[in-house]
Amino acid sequence: MEDKTFQSFLEVVPSLKEMLDEDIGVVVADKTNIIFYLPGDTINLNHKVGDKLLVGEPLYKTIKSGKKHSSIVSKEIYGIPFKAVTYPIKDSKEMIIGAVGISKSLKDNFEVEEASENLFVSLQQTNASVTEICNGSQNLFASIEKIVESSKRAEEKLKESYQILDLIQNVARQSNLLGLNAAIESARAGEYGKGFSVVASEMRRLAQLTGQSSKNVSKILIDMNNSIEDIKKFVNQVHTISESQVAETEEITAVMEKITLDSQRLADSAKII
Repeated sequence: MEDKTFQSFLEVVPSLKEMLDEDIGVVVADKTNIIFYLPGDTINLNHKVGDKLLVGEPLYKTIKSGKKHSSIVSKEIYGIPFKAVTYPIKDSKEMIIGAVGISKSLKDNFEVEEASENLFVSLQQTNASVTEICNGSQNLFASIEKIVESSKRAEEKLKESYQILDLIQNVARQSNLLGLNAAIESARAGEYGKGFSVVASEMRRLAQLTGQSSKNVSKILIDMNNSIEDIKKFVNQVHTISESQVAETEEITAVMEKITLDSQRLADSAKII
């Protein structure tokens, strides 16, 4: 019966690799020796038919315990990582007569895991950079808004300056008119109005100087107003662009966070596999 059980195994085992279409190696042993070995495409544990089972090895443990054993073997031992699983072989009376071991290459799995982890790290760094850009855009937008407010205040102050200038020009005109009237009256007064004539003359001269100065200041204010208008146009353009960039970078940040989360799930899934 024992021979028939092994015979059945040995008839099926050579076809396992082809049926599963996997890079696997298969070894079959009775209670003491290896009776069949088929290496995988990349996995060769160097078993030989007739080799005695060593105490402590997976096949030996499975035969003694009657339980399945599973372990991951790192690439440092055989040059390639693989999963080793051993199952007990029982006869019709449920007596353990041997064990079968299957070794499956984990090379692709480990490469996927490594690539997933590298992708996750890269995405984390990219996400951090995008977040920094987003924060920078928000800070830039806030600074531009302050400039816009400052431009508005400068424009308001300029309007106030125009009002003050109008007042000065009006005073200059009134002073000039007053000086002219004073000069006329001093001329009528003759010898008695000579002193007053000097004062009137100085008043008119001061009024003329004030008028000319106010004209110069007016020209400067006009130039300033034109410059402020140009600045306002430029700042408004930058403000619009900055506002758009903030919205776009926020969208990119949200997308990057989702991609980073998905890549982390992928890396975790690769570890589980």
